[in-house]
Parts: sequence; C-alpha cells; structure tokens
Amino acid sequence: MLKIAPFQGVRYNPRKVGGLARVVTQPYDIISPEGQAAYYRKSPWNYVRLIFGRVQSSDSRSRNRYTRARKHLTDWLRSGVLVQDGKPALYPYLQEFTLDGKRGARWGLITLVSLDSTGIHPHEHTRPGPKQDRVRILQTVQAVLSPIFGLVPDSDRRFRQAIQSKVRGLRPAARVRLDGVENTLWRIEDPAWIARMQRLLAPKPVVIADGHHRFEAAKIYRGLKGRRQGAAWNFTMFDLTSAAGDDPGLLPTHRMLTGFPEAGLPGALKRWRVTPAGRGLQNVEKLSRTVERLKDRRRLGVGLALSNGHGGFLIEPKGRGRYHLDVEWLHEELLPALYGSDRSGKKRATAAVEASLAFTQDLKRGWRHLRDGSGRALFVMQPPRTREVFDWARRGRRMPGKTTYFTPKPIAGLVAYLHA
Repeated sequence: MLKIAPFQGVRYNPRKVGGLARVVTQPYDIISPEGQAAYYRKSPWNYVRLIFGRVQSSDSRSRNRYTRARKHLTDWLRSGVLVQDGKPALYPYLQEFTLDGKRGARWGLITLVSLDSTGIHPHEHTRPGPKQDRVRILQTVQAVLSPIFGLVPDSDRRFRQAIQSKVRGLRPAARVRLDGVENTLWRIEDPAWIARMQRLLAPKPVVIADGHHRFEAAKIYRGLKGRRQGAAWNFTMFDLTSAAGDDPGLLPTHRMLTGFPEAGLPGALKRWRVTPAGRGLQNVEKLSRTVERLKDRRRLGVGLALSNGHGGFLIEPKGRGRYHLDVEWLHEELLPALYGSDRSGKKRATAAVEASLAFTQDLKRGWRHLRDGSGRALFVMQPPRTREVFDWARRGRRMPGKTTYFTPKPIAGLVAYLHA
C-alpha cells in the first residue's frame, strides 16, 4: 500500500533571488564539473551549493561541502531567500518538453511517501559511493532536497486527469524554464482533494525511474535515526508521475570504448548474425533506427561503429537464448567474446571493459568520440520501453546499470522537505 502525505514545502522567494532561472538546477547526479561551475556563477543562492557543493582542499571532517550545505540552508531560511509554506500541501508538477521533434508532457505530484509503503520497486542496481554521499547529505543538512522520480501506472489516466482538472485555472506557485524544459509547480492545500489523492494512489505500485541512491539513502538514514512514530525521516519526497504508455523521454544509453580488441573481431563475429554498415554519422544514425526496429519486433541486436575505417556492423544473436535485453547480451556474452574470454575469463574481460567504458545518450557525441580518436568503438543500443521497466521491477529484478535514461528529470530547487 502506497502511503502519501502533504508537507510544508520550502521554496525560493523569487523576489529575493531575482528569478528562479538563476537558482534551480538539474539533479546532482547529472551535473558535470563544468555545469557545477556554471551554476555557481549564476547566483550566490544557486541550489547547487546545497545538493552538489564544491570540494575544497582545506576540507576536514568538521568542515566540508556537507557542512557548508547546512550553513547555506540555515542562512537562506533566516534571510528569507528560502521560505517554508505555512500549511501542508501537495504539489502538482508539470514538465513540458520537445525531444526529437516530438512534444511531451509529464504530469506528476510532488508528495511525501512513507518509507513503510509497499509496492515501491527499484529497477536498477546502486553503487556504495553515491549512496553514502546522499546519506551524509541527509545526516548533515537534515532535509530532503530534491524529489525521487517515480512512475505510477495510469492506463485509465485517472491520476493524470485528477491533477489536470484540479490545477485548471489556478495560478502556479512556480514556473521556470531550464535547459529547454518548461517546469510548472502548483500548491494544493484542499484536504478533500488530498484525501482523494491518497485513496487513488494507495493501491498503485511505483517504479523508481531516477533517484535509486536517494531512496536507499533515505532508508539507511531512517535506520540510523531509529523508527520513531511521527518522525520526519519516516518519509521521503517523490515526484509521482503518471505513466500511461511508453515514455517519449526514455532514451537508450550507448556504450563508448576507449580501448577495443580489434584483432579478435573477425573471429568473434562469426558467432553471430552480422550485417555490414557504412561509415560516418549518417550510418550511425541509420544503425540506431535499425536496432529500434529490431526492438519493435522483440529481437535483440546492437550496432557497432569503429574508428579505424572498418565502418560498422549490425550484430544479432542467432537465437535469443536466456537474454531479454540488449544490455544483458552485450555485457554477458558479446563483449567477453570480443575480448577473447570464455566464461572462466569473463571477470578479466569485464574489468577490461569497465576500464575503458563511457556512456552517452547522444549519438553525435558518440560519433565525435570515434572521429577525434578519443574512442575506438561505439555500441549503439536499443531504446528501453516503459513496460519493460515495470515488468522487471514488479518481478523483483534489477536491470543492468545504465540501461535506462529518463529525460527530462525533475529539477532541483522547486521544493524541499525539512526534517528539522
């Protein structure tokens, strides 16, 4: 059973900060070092100082980016840069975007979710480092600074329509455009409507689309603090988003390799069905369309483009075997074979791959990686489907890391939840 609750959100005072566009950010885990520097330059009150502050050479156990984040939060609340809403509310949230010429709109609800809720399903594996980082943020800042992105099945669109009908004609609490995406937030105090949302969502499962580390950090933090009835840390903040079909913003994550065993390629390729492809960006994009058509026919396959003038290939297994995703097949069978390893040597092959592996959702970036010589190979992956994400999560399975990439993600800085 999914248990949601309203809360007194903490939000920026636009009159103090000179407009929200100067202070909101992307989620911490997709902020590059260059992006971090750009956010720092935008405003002395930019949210990056809370969620992804700079590391300094003088940092110590008692003075570091976590303690600086807490000081910024305290100072900004005291000076009125951030203001806590007077009454508990739910926060409808709309993101409008264009991707590959197609317009998309995500309707969601930013709310507290009890960590005792059942039916919350992660779909990807997490790593210890980022998880511990988010635990330290919670311990030091004592606030949930950005919402976890959760998908709610909504085939009858009742959830989406309930939000749309409620906010129609209402003045938004916040509106800001960031990186080409229009973000609109409303604030609803109405107890009857809140109760309706609680009843509507109670039987719904939730699949975590983004924020796995933050979700697990919230559970770890509660374990450290103890299960005290009514405690603020029994809840974390979610953007629960209506999922009525395949998401136009669910992108494939292509694999770039800086090292590649080209000598073993001809022999290894004899194991699979291989179709030659031409050279150049145009043929890389053609490979992408081809693997997407394979996906539509429920067939596995990946594209391979090389930097050494050999052009590219479409590679398909001769039988599906035990694999359901191209990512599984690539990492469990195709790459180990290309690196000359049988099952006993797979661990060595995996280590060699990870040492030279990078990821991108942008085929043009992948092509530049080949053209400028910084990379040797680009694997063009199939686009995942929302229904696959739900299916894997409901069966208690987690996809390999970097299988899915949802864009846009809920931005940071629209609303926060204070523990103390």
